[in-house]
Amino acid sequence: MEKNHRRSLPCCHPGQQTVRQRTAVSRPEFHSLAVLNRKMFVLFKRSLFFLIPFFIVILYLIRNPASTKWTVPKPMSRHLTPYPVFPHRRCIQLLNTTHSVVHFPTSQPSSTIKHVLNCTEEWDFLLEMLKWPSPTIENPTPTEATDPRKCTFTVLNWKDNYIVGDFVNVSVVARNGRGVPKTYGGDFFQAKLYNTELKASTFGLVVDHDNGTYSVSFALLWPSPAHVSIRLIHSSEAVQVLNRHRERDPDKVFFTGYFEDGDIKENVVCNAMKSPRLVGDGSRCCCEHRDPRSGEVWFCRRPTSLPCSALVYHSMGGYQAQLSTKESKILDRGNTNIVLPGSSSVINVFAQHTDIRKCS
Repeated sequence: MEKNHRRSLPCCHPGQQTVRQRTAVSRPEFHSLAVLNRKMFVLFKRSLFFLIPFFIVILYLIRNPASTKWTVPKPMSRHLTPYPVFPHRRCIQLLNTTHSVVHFPTSQPSSTIKHVLNCTEEWDFLLEMLKWPSPTIENPTPTEATDPRKCTFTVLNWKDNYIVGDFVNVSVVARNGRGVPKTYGGDFFQAKLYNTELKASTFGLVVDHDNGTYSVSFALLWPSPAHVSIRLIHSSEAVQVLNRHRERDPDKVFFTGYFEDGDIKENVVCNAMKSPRLVGDGSRCCCEHRDPRSGEVWFCRRPTSLPCSALVYHSMGGYQAQLSTKESKILDRGNTNIVLPGSSSVINVFAQHTDIRKCS
């Protein structure tokens, strides 16, 4: 009976039970802390793979500062090769930079730009590639200019059938207003091979022989009939006029700037350069507005009653080129962007696996 009425005693001291309970409660906290430390250690080990090479490169650059300088070798000769190799592209980077603006005086642009670029060989090569042949006549008349209605072109390697991948060679003869073949080059021709039904076309490579004749090469790219089209964009005489006025009147195109402040509005002349027409007598020159992204500067004549900050927008103003009557006729629309007359024979092009004997 005593055994039945005996109460079960705790297995341990009440104080010890409290400690065990506390220990059991704190175990999850120690476990999460250990996991966190383990993750941080793994992350630190992974970061060493990036930090060590980074510090090695920094240490190398500090010990060898001369190796980081950009040097451009001076050209040994001014004679240009057909395909020059330039070891560095610092010139192109200077031209494409968006963080600085280089302004060149209009009086001597070539020498100044060459000095800034510091790449004589590449600069000379670019000028050579951009050089456009000029007419041998100093001031040609409109009848001496190339007349697109008198020019002719001929397919040189003509044959009844061609295969995709072949080339067609065309010869163009430039003639003046009297129909006389020209003896110098410089005409701006564009050549196109096309098929209207397929809505397919490709441009041809035009080579100027500097004697009034031009060669055009077309690649045959589709298995269907093709036609040749030659277009005169500008005669060599028109190119001469445009080049002369570009050098003499660089601001022949001007813009209008609109300044507004409440009900007060004022329009002034604006342009991308400080030209004599823009500056005038100098009393109202000039408001300068720099583009925050490109760094380019936009110049406007200073308004009489508004501050420079009142510029709202600008629009195309017009043309102010001072052309003579002779130059206006040379640049007339009737002689610009004209397709040469006559239609070439159809160029039959077949796929490479086609039996031409059955088709013909």
